[in-house]
Amino acid sequence: MHVLIIEDDPQLAMHIGDALESAGDEPDFADDVPLAIRLCEMNRYDAILLDATLPKCGDAQCFTERLRDAARRDTPVLALAARHELLCHCRGERMRSAVFRAEDDPTLLLKGLHRLVAECGDPLSQLSAGDLHMDLERQSVYCGQVPVELAPISFRILELLVRAFPGVVTRAQIEKQIWNDQPPESDAALRGHIHRLRQLLERPTARKMIRTVHGIGYQLDAAVQRAS
Repeated sequence: MHVLIIEDDPQLAMHIGDALESAGDEPDFADDVPLAIRLCEMNRYDAILLDATLPKCGDAQCFTERLRDAARRDTPVLALAARHELLCHCRGERMRSAVFRAEDDPTLLLKGLHRLVAECGDPLSQLSAGDLHMDLERQSVYCGQVPVELAPISFRILELLVRAFPGVVTRAQIEKQIWNDQPPESDAALRGHIHRLRQLLERPTARKMIRTVHGIGYQLDAAVQRAS
């Protein structure tokens, strides 16, 4: 689960981030509003964890809407309010969870976070962009009604593209997903994977599905909206 932590207390932010990483989640960090908005525009998060008392936030509900505008409207925004009480803003509703204090075992926060994401958000195993659909648990891909068989690396690249749609995924992001911190010296390997993925996605539709953004990376073309 990709989670944005918006917290200006570095000790608390790292406390929560370490707990997320130990549970297999991927945290990002922002200590002010402008950075949080920029990160939401660049990435697609499964949840946003917000310190509602952050001095620069102003009205928490208004800021929640700004975050959703920058991210996606169905992203659960979880607020750490007074006494680090975990609140959830989801589709305009507000739900209350257990109180979490910074000195508490962070697993309490993780349990509340995962539960609220499950209640608020779309199923995390299902991704879609236009008529392109992915099931992360079954490792299946459909273009319209047509199944598309992908190798594991191609599947991971497509997942990045679908999560970012209609945004751009940088070459560095794809390389990190495939090779972690040891990318090949040449970009020929990455171009080969992209070429193969293009071929597989274009067979059912005869449309170009992946667009090269020169000097930056790749994005799903608007053709995915017309794939059927």
